[in-house]
Amino acid sequence: MPPAVRAGSWRDPVLITVAVSAVVVVGAFLLDVGTPRAQLIAGAIVGPVLDLALTWLALRVCRVPGLPSHARRFWGATGAAGLLFLAGDLVQLVTVVTDPGIQRLAFHPAQSATMMLGVLVMLVGLLLPQRVASRSRRERTRLLLDAAILMSASAVVAWCLMTRPGMAEAGPAALFLALFGCGVVLCAVFAGIRSGLTGVSPMSRAAAVPMITASIGLAAASVLLPSGSVPGSGAQMALTIFPCFLVLAGPRLQLLDGVDGLDGREWFDRRRRYSVLPYAGTLVCAVALVFVLADRGLGVSAWGALAGLLVNVGLVIARQVLALDENDSLVGEIRHREQRLTSLLEHSSEIISIADPAGGFLYVSPAVERILGFPVEEALGRCSLDILHRDDRARLAAGLDELYAKPGVEMTFQGRYRHADGSWRWLEVVAVNLTGEPGIDGVVCNSRDVTESRELHERLRYQAGHDDLTGLANRRGFTAAMEACPADATVLLIDLNGFKGINDTYGHATGDAVLRHVADLLRDCAGPDDVPARLGGDEFAVLTGDDRPAADRMVERMRARFATPAVIDGREVTVGASIGAATGPAGGGDHLLNTADLLMYEEKQRSRAWTS
Repeated sequence: MPPAVRAGSWRDPVLITVAVSAVVVVGAFLLDVGTPRAQLIAGAIVGPVLDLALTWLALRVCRVPGLPSHARRFWGATGAAGLLFLAGDLVQLVTVVTDPGIQRLAFHPAQSATMMLGVLVMLVGLLLPQRVASRSRRERTRLLLDAAILMSASAVVAWCLMTRPGMAEAGPAALFLALFGCGVVLCAVFAGIRSGLTGVSPMSRAAAVPMITASIGLAAASVLLPSGSVPGSGAQMALTIFPCFLVLAGPRLQLLDGVDGLDGREWFDRRRRYSVLPYAGTLVCAVALVFVLADRGLGVSAWGALAGLLVNVGLVIARQVLALDENDSLVGEIRHREQRLTSLLEHSSEIISIADPAGGFLYVSPAVERILGFPVEEALGRCSLDILHRDDRARLAAGLDELYAKPGVEMTFQGRYRHADGSWRWLEVVAVNLTGEPGIDGVVCNSRDVTESRELHERLRYQAGHDDLTGLANRRGFTAAMEACPADATVLLIDLNGFKGINDTYGHATGDAVLRHVADLLRDCAGPDDVPARLGGDEFAVLTGDDRPAADRMVERMRARFATPAVIDGREVTVGASIGAATGPAGGGDHLLNTADLLMYEEKQRSRAWTS
């Protein structure tokens, strides 16, 4: 139940009215106000009023939206019981008013019958099977033992009350009524245990407390009144009327709670890993035995209490044996999980590690030896940042600082880690800071070796931007270099002259060798920041800076090298070339390349005209 509801219940006008009325009425009886007959008439009048109030409150609970069927059934039964109580109390009222000879408290047979029938209706609504979550056999056994332990404790208390002096002389009817009252207490205790342990209850804990207390008060009245243990008509009426006031708080509190608390989670503190209920039951049995021995000596009451105590202790021992068996099973399960986890860690292809805030390894899985070549013993205590490549450490510094400083931070990155043989391995690391987490208290990292995939990726990326034959940039790579150039640049477009004749005369193998020779020539003539490329066939290009005089000097070096015959497969081969140079914005698409192409074509035309 939410705290706000509980706080508001103390200011509820209905509860205040019930409490004030109880104090006035019960207080008047305890103070022995009026004659005994006046007290009997007053009690007979108050009874039907309380019965009507119980029926009205219970039926209002039945109309609460969303109330589960088992709770609606119980409160409907409570409303019906209130009507039965009303019928019996009206008979009692008429009998007391019309018979002036009645001077002491005595229950009319019709009143006793309707009271027992009404209580039975409530118990049926309370004890009918409820739909609960499936439980294992061990859990069901533990539940039954807990219930049996508390039931035996309640039975011992009931036995001590039933065998007290004076009960045997009260008559069969009074004895039956006392037995019935004790049975009601046992059923109420059982229902409370079942609701608390199964997690399903027809009422909240706040509503259950006054109703169970009222049933205990009813049982006490049914036992104490026939035995003459309560002197005075006022005290007898107070003992009879007070449970009737108390029971009214149950439906009113449930009405304030609504559907809260009906899952039974509030009945016991489920955060505990143990239950004190069995031991509390044993303590109750022991206290009852001591009290009976001190009050009545060794007799029927004491022997019965002793028997109940022995039964209770036996049940507690059985419960303890079950708990030990559960502990053994739990330990076995923990060991099995530990072995499984150890096996998974030993055969994992990833390095699983825990590092302290300074980066030192607190734990590292055996995969570290397979991937990085370090034995586990050597890796423990070593700082993970010490084997990270300094370039990657500088690149990832901000993220790593935040990762190791703030709990809950997650980070995924790739970096080069030094192998025991001095080489570098690319690892993809998924890290999360679990500082403060029980059993971990550090940064957890899952690291997998991605060296081969990284090398494959680099190889594919290189192949996508380079020519297989010459190793120069291809058209894609050259275009990307131009787009990445932020300023003006110069493009040299080189087209070989007479290359088709070389292929036709010496074959394609020699032609390929000539292309590789031209690629070496361009590398020699270009600067370290320039990009030589083969655009396709016998067409080459060089991307250089916007220094046009430097570009013109590069063109002159190329012409001089092309004029020198090359030795290809043992023969001298002269390779001519037409070169066009254009300077302008490099990021303007193919415009600069087209301009260089036009200039190269003009030079080729002049070369052909001069040759002819």
